[in-house]
Amino acid sequence: MKSILKIIISIALCWLTTTSNAFTNDDIVNRVKELDTNKDGGVSMTEAEAGNALRIIHNFDKLDVNKDNKVTAEEIEALNK
Repeated sequence: MKSILKIIISIALCWLTTTSNAFTNDDIVNRVKELDTNKDGGVSMTEAEAGNALRIIHNFDKLDVNKDNKVTAEEIEALNK
């Protein structure tokens, strides 16, 4: 019984250490396109709120590097590096 428990714990630990919450560049680009309802190439605070994009909402000032009141995929990718 102890050896089965050790195996289960080992498998769980391996799974936890290999699972990643990181987003790929494609994920970011696709999410920005989805949120960008006026198709201007970026996500405004209004669009982020409408799309319930909490990470963008909470980090909008930091993400909007050029302070044009929209967040682009490039700005997000630059900060993810």
